[in-house]
Amino acid sequence: MPHDEQMASNPDLISLVRELGAALEGEPDENSPDALPRLAGILASETDARVVAETVTALGQAWDPQAAQFFLDHVRIDHTSTEVRLAVAQCLPNGVEDDTPCRDTVIEALITLTSDDNSDVRDWACFGLGQMDAASPGAKDALAARLTDPDDDTRCEALLALAKTGDSRAGTALQQRLVFDPDECVFQLELLAAAELGDPNLYPLLLRLGEEWAGDDDEFMRALAVATSRCRPGAKAEATRVERELVTRVNALLAGQGLTATLVGDYPRTALTIHGVEQGDSDLLNEIWTEHNPWDYPLEQEAQTFAFHATETEEQ
Repeated sequence: MPHDEQMASNPDLISLVRELGAALEGEPDENSPDALPRLAGILASETDARVVAETVTALGQAWDPQAAQFFLDHVRIDHTSTEVRLAVAQCLPNGVEDDTPCRDTVIEALITLTSDDNSDVRDWACFGLGQMDAASPGAKDALAARLTDPDDDTRCEALLALAKTGDSRAGTALQQRLVFDPDECVFQLELLAAAELGDPNLYPLLLRLGEEWAGDDDEFMRALAVATSRCRPGAKAEATRVERELVTRVNALLAGQGLTATLVGDYPRTALTIHGVEQGDSDLLNEIWTEHNPWDYPLEQEAQTFAFHATETEEQ
């Protein structure tokens, strides 16, 4: 480790850590190409909880899977400092992709943190599992266990993350929560979870909320409108028809270009995948139902957009 880092007092070291973290944010500063290894060195050698927490936070700004491995190697998930555990919960998923070697270990660590004594740690751990689209049996069980968490933020993050997996326990919890009660708040994350599920059983409850909130024009009503549309009976059947027509049309537009479109996932989380795109043979994932509903889907416009995006990426 450089001499100045060995001799620095904690305040000076924390200042250095923050400076290195700022250099990592976005793209590493050309004047600090060694920011990541320097922070890793500090993390490996320091025991002061404040310094460790600051270093984890700084490394998290890199959105580099190497950072997640540094956390796993040098920071105990059951660290005695709440500040350290919170920093880990906040930063551990950053930059971890489906093909990251430590992905499964990161998910297991977040699962452990969902049962932390501190509600902020639990909240961020549930958010992290949702951010990573964790859908292993262990992850889903951990999220389901938080559906009755006394902290509303934790409960709602767990609900949304579980809804993204299509788990029926999320739907059961929402059926209980969306029954209108003037003494109870409905949270926006609950509406987002309903939209993720697209469960027809929620439709009458969402309609009732719409009646109660009639005249409002805010983010809650917009989230409610999306959820109501996705949960409308028959939405999945209509979406399936549209998806088949969409993939057929996109493939027609891509004919002769060495690219092929297929569907992945189920409504309302269906995506169009383009195979054959260069850049390491990675596929392009295009979510289909982010803005439109099955009954007025602008199929030709969207097909043209998906095809153009695919060919533009191929040419880069």
